[in-house]
Amino acid sequence: MSDIASPIPQDDQILEECYALERVGKIGQALRQARDALAAARSNGGAEPHAAALACLAYMHNRLGHHARAQELAAEALAVAESLSVARARALKTLGDCAHEQGDLTGAEQRYFQAIDQARQLDLAYILHRCLHSLSACVYLPRGQFELAFAADAESLALAEREGLYDELWLPLLTMAGARWLTGDAETALALSARLREHAPPNSLAEGYYYCLRGDIALGNDDPREALEWFTSARGLAELLGDPGLHVELRVGLSRCHLLLGEAANAHEWANDAVRMAQHEGQDLQGLALVERGRAAWQLADLPAAEEDLQAAIALFVGMSARYDLARAQLLLSGLLYQQHRAEAEAVWIEAVTHIVAGGYGFLLERERSLALPLLSAFLNSPADEVAVASRRLLEQLASTPPLPLRIRTLGAFAVQQGRLALAESGWQRRAGELFRLLLISPGRSLPREQIIAALWPQSPPGTATDLFHRATSALRRALEADLPDKFPSRYLSVSQGCVTLLLPPGTWVDFEAFQTSIQAQNWSAALEIYRGDLYPTDLYADWAAAPRERLRQQALRAALALARQLAATGEDQGALAASLRALDLEPWQEEATLLAMQACVRLKDRLRAIRLYRRLADSLAEELGIEPQAELQRLYHSLL
Repeated sequence: MSDIASPIPQDDQILEECYALERVGKIGQALRQARDALAAARSNGGAEPHAAALACLAYMHNRLGHHARAQELAAEALAVAESLSVARARALKTLGDCAHEQGDLTGAEQRYFQAIDQARQLDLAYILHRCLHSLSACVYLPRGQFELAFAADAESLALAEREGLYDELWLPLLTMAGARWLTGDAETALALSARLREHAPPNSLAEGYYYCLRGDIALGNDDPREALEWFTSARGLAELLGDPGLHVELRVGLSRCHLLLGEAANAHEWANDAVRMAQHEGQDLQGLALVERGRAAWQLADLPAAEEDLQAAIALFVGMSARYDLARAQLLLSGLLYQQHRAEAEAVWIEAVTHIVAGGYGFLLERERSLALPLLSAFLNSPADEVAVASRRLLEQLASTPPLPLRIRTLGAFAVQQGRLALAESGWQRRAGELFRLLLISPGRSLPREQIIAALWPQSPPGTATDLFHRATSALRRALEADLPDKFPSRYLSVSQGCVTLLLPPGTWVDFEAFQTSIQAQNWSAALEIYRGDLYPTDLYADWAAAPRERLRQQALRAALALARQLAATGEDQGALAASLRALDLEPWQEEATLLAMQACVRLKDRLRAIRLYRRLADSLAEELGIEPQAELQRLYHSLL
């Protein structure tokens, strides 16, 4: 690809400025300037400048939601443009954008591929990058073809990086992050969003969409308060920039926020606003806004309005072949109908299942688990063979779908979260919690049944121990996935051939593992931040926890001493004192920690505290070990006296 300094090197300076204004969000100003450029081109003559000005004005009208006018101008540009030209490539892309807005994804795909062919032949890096991104964001993503969307934008991103189009990097990063978030890979979505942030200047369209993306990710983690902050920031930028797509996106997000917060009336108001604004945008945005308004109406017990909105969204998604959004809307509608005991619920359920299975959208069951899993349990027992068979197919899809990652705290306290949702302590019966904690510290997180019984119930008769084992595995399954259908195998726990294995999905965070990683990297400060106390404080008298608890405690002691030495060497006496005291909390008779703390106190001119530290050490050593402090400590102590 050639190194193109501006998007349209063959057009005049006015058109270059138009595209530059659009890229920073000044679309109204860009539109006025494009009109002037077209008037000048018509008066000066020349087919190619005329076509270039038409293509530019068409693009600006499309950005403002004037799709019919944009289509007319782009078609006119094609009529006068050369068969292989920059103007033709741009006009084809705009026609693809218009087709997308009208819900014609097949037509959009055809136009984008034609524009891509022109861009490849002419070595137009910028236009090729934009067309690949549009193919991803406007065709593959609405269709639910998430891997194709990711691949197209990965090529777009690589091209933009290679050609130095740094202001454009946020576009493919946004869609790639969105694709990963939709499919349940929040970790990759966050990593991509961090890269997006680097290329989002203040008060730019990129920054506005970054805020929306972070809000979506927070909602996926069941954290509506954090999401509300992100969407509120996006709202300020939308009002500043006037971008219609951003206005709709953030209103849909705000509706979802308020619904999760239990504020259905506010959610309905925001969704209604989104529906109104989306009428001038693409049908995919209209459909999304209708779905959220339907959900809010459902919560407000306005069931007819909820059904009307969901049916309208389904009609849009069917026309677009937007399979993922269609499956989600059908899933919601089947739940709404089932709640009313209406016979149509089963037919809608079968349609939803068909699309979920065909598209590989098992992750949708996780995103909508509070609705989807109870429905699945109910329809599995349907007397209608077709419904039961479809439900079993969905059950197979669920089995191959990774569950939500966990966040596990074991140091100083025991707590387990799924995403941001804390699993209730009431679900962790004694047997379930003990088995989970034992497996978590076992090699490969796996143990044979005999070793589990020996560790947890060593004094029980064989028959009783076996019964306790089965009860514990069953209780642990329910603790981790309480809403799974009966007899469905746990996705977090495998019991096979007498061996029990804890299966932690990608993205799971375990505090003692993060602590050990920091120790290995000699990041002492980070390690001590994670270490909040002894491993498994609820199992202080369990023999199986004693050795790993002591090993982690000694690692924390090592980290505290190393940090104290490091800070003392750089003259950071307050920090050195704090790290030394942390070491003494872990081991009160630790002589090096006492020496480092006393020396820090001397430098801080706190003689009395240094004396108290020595006396506390002397008492501990005498009581625990029957010895005196080392000679260096004694000399320092006597010098202070």
